[in-house]
Amino acid sequence: MKLFVNGCSFSHGHNLTDDLSPKWVWPYLMSDFDEVANYAWEGGSNDRILRTTLDFFNTIDDTSEWLAVIQWTDPYSRTELYDEESDTYIGYCLGAPGAIIGKPDHVKFISDPTRLDKQVKKYGEYNILFTTKTQKEINLIHQQLLLSNYFISKGINFLYTSMSSAGTVDINHPYPLAKLLPNEHIIDPISRHVSLNQPDLIESQNDLHPNKEGHKVIARYITNELKQRNYI
Repeated sequence: MKLFVNGCSFSHGHNLTDDLSPKWVWPYLMSDFDEVANYAWEGGSNDRILRTTLDFFNTIDDTSEWLAVIQWTDPYSRTELYDEESDTYIGYCLGAPGAIIGKPDHVKFISDPTRLDKQVKKYGEYNILFTTKTQKEINLIHQQLLLSNYFISKGINFLYTSMSSAGTVDINHPYPLAKLLPNEHIIDPISRHVSLNQPDLIESQNDLHPNKEGHKVIARYITNELKQRNYI
């Protein structure tokens, strides 16, 4: 059985990993899988999560051996845009020092990173200022519906979790399509299990990212949810 994961820093391994040692991050602590593809990236947006997940599975001929766990992130402060000059997608995350350019996007050469930093900052600030909270929530609903329908069409078992409640759609959301979300595939946010209430599981009071012990808790939580559904 093979596991695909996508998300933001809560699944990429903030402060815990580099390109050579992902072993402390929760997807790699789940022993039921022969192969793990972790496409999560620090500062990544839901736009990026959707795009790179579709890109990945569109290259897989036989998806019958794959499970997917998607950790949605904050829809209010992150986005991405396509830059024609560098032929790549660049991400914006409020508070980040510059453009989010992740390895899974296979960026080989950026000739002018300063230009990208300025461009994505302008786009991100415009997006935050002129897109309402409700519009961002509707976009998240569309993203989750699109990806769930894609997984179902491919016969891929999947779970949705999120960084926090910000990445979870309220079941009573007034937008009509919210009622079509695959609630049987949606589990509690990671923050319900690793938060300020468990200081021994997070980096610090000012940094709510899971530490090594926190990633162990998340791995057990996700594993139990998969087993309850007989996915593993």
